[in-house]
Amino acid sequence: MSAARRWADRMATGWKRARSRHGWLDHAVRALIRYDKADAGRLSAALTYYAFFATFALALLGFAILGRILDYPEALAQVQRYLSDTFPRLDVQALRTAGGTAGLVACVVLPLAGLFWMDTLRSATRAIWRLEEYPGNFFLRQIIDLGVVAGLGVLLSLSLTVAFAAERVLTWLAVNTVGVDAMPARGVLSVAAFVLGIGINTLLAMALLTAPPRLRLPLRRVIGPALVITIGLEILKTLGQALLNLTAANPAYQVVTGAVAMLLFLKVLNQLILFATALAATSATGDVTDLATRPGRK
Repeated sequence: MSAARRWADRMATGWKRARSRHGWLDHAVRALIRYDKADAGRLSAALTYYAFFATFALALLGFAILGRILDYPEALAQVQRYLSDTFPRLDVQALRTAGGTAGLVACVVLPLAGLFWMDTLRSATRAIWRLEEYPGNFFLRQIIDLGVVAGLGVLLSLSLTVAFAAERVLTWLAVNTVGVDAMPARGVLSVAAFVLGIGINTLLAMALLTAPPRLRLPLRRVIGPALVITIGLEILKTLGQALLNLTAANPAYQVVTGAVAMLLFLKVLNQLILFATALAATSATGDVTDLATRPGRK
């Protein structure tokens, strides 16, 4: 036996031992295999196409509603800050300016883009779960998909409202105790804002992993994959902000990289969502119920 062959055998043996010794490693490998067999890379490309249009339509509609109906500048600022943090390359100020005039257009575009996005997300995640991708009656399926889109929008709105209220309470406490400019107060407010952001994104990630594929998962099975999405999103935001800083001084780069960076961000984010779905699908923790057909499923 050649030295190369012996080395390869030792590597294979060591890899098997590592997988048997570390459950998390074996789980990650099984999830990657499930991800690859479902052709999730191609599925994420379709998701990115519809998510690109849905993101702009959702932002326009949100600013139109908050600006025209609620007329609450601080709430608008909260939404603007969340979108800027989540999508570093999104020109939020331009969307806010156009929100009033483009709100009616967004009312038409958002349901269509959201429906196409949800249809693709549902079929992609159910494919990873190895379930029927298009369950039930066509028209009922579209109604449920629209309901899920609306539910996710309501969940996002409620989450931002809670975060805004909590931030206001903490700021009030800081102003009436040590002062908002004091170092301890600034540190506490920064940590609180970060924790609230993590909480919002984790809650939304859990909803994305369960509502579109219409599955009921135990918390201990879905929380880990949801945190993978949340942590991955924070890394993506950091990298996106770094790219923004690198190209800020060159207008030519800004024109080209704006849409390209947004597409790349959404592509990687959708791949992350599908990988987290594979993690949930290959977990052995708890029972999973397919709400589209109601059978119990391990």
